[in-house]
Amino acid sequence: MTTLAAYEARHYPAEQAFETPADRYAVRLSDGSHLELPLRVLPTGDKAIALLMTNQCDFAVEDALAPLMVQAAQEFAPDVIAAVPTMGLDYGRLVARGLGHPHYVALGHSRKFWYDEALSESTTSSTSTKGKQVYLDPALVERIKGKRVVLVDDVINTGVSAVSAIRLLQRAGANVVGMVNVLSEGHAWRAVVNALGADWEQRVKTVGHIPMFEADGQGGWTPMPQTL
Repeated sequence: MTTLAAYEARHYPAEQAFETPADRYAVRLSDGSHLELPLRVLPTGDKAIALLMTNQCDFAVEDALAPLMVQAAQEFAPDVIAAVPTMGLDYGRLVARGLGHPHYVALGHSRKFWYDEALSESTTSSTSTKGKQVYLDPALVERIKGKRVVLVDDVINTGVSAVSAIRLLQRAGANVVGMVNVLSEGHAWRAVVNALGADWEQRVKTVGHIPMFEADGQGGWTPMPQTL
C-alpha cells in the first residue's frame, strides 16, 4: 500500500509575505494573492506538475478562489453554470451560488440507468490513465437548452475534457459562451479548444497559470520554458 504525505494547498493574501519550499510552487492569482501547491512527480520520473486537488483543499482555499471565479464568469453574463466532473463540480456549485443562480448543471462520469448514450462524450484527463465517458442527465436538458452556459473546471491542461463537455452541452442545445477554470497548465489546450472555433481560446478564463516542471539535474525541479 502506497502512502503519501497529506495534501495541502496554501493561499496567501496579496499583502502577506511567504517563502515557498523547493518542492512546492506558488502561482500568482488574478487579485495579486498566491496559491501555493505541492509538486507531484509524473510516472515517467522526469517531469512534475503543481497539483491542485480540489476535493482535498481546505475550505479556506475554496473561499479565496471562488470569488475570483465568479468575477471571471460574470464577464460572460451566463444564464446557467455547468461543471466538468469530478474536480470542477465543487467550483461549479460555488460559482453558480456566487452569481445568484438557483442551481447549476453537474455533468458526470457515472452512467445512471435512465441516461441516454446520445447525451455522452468520450474524454480523457491529464491525471487519469484511462479514458471515460462524460454524461448529461436527460432531466437537465431543458435547464440548458437555448441558454447562455458557462462551463467550470479546476484546471485546463490538454483541453480534451473541456472540449468533450462543451460538445456535449452544445449537442443538448446549450449556447456555451465560455469557460472558467481555477488554473491553466501549460499551453497544449489552446489548439485543442480552438477546434471549437477560432475565437475559443479567448473564451477560456482562468484565475492563474501554472507551468509544468522538468528535473534540473540537481535533485530539484524547474519550470519548462515552453509551458510558462
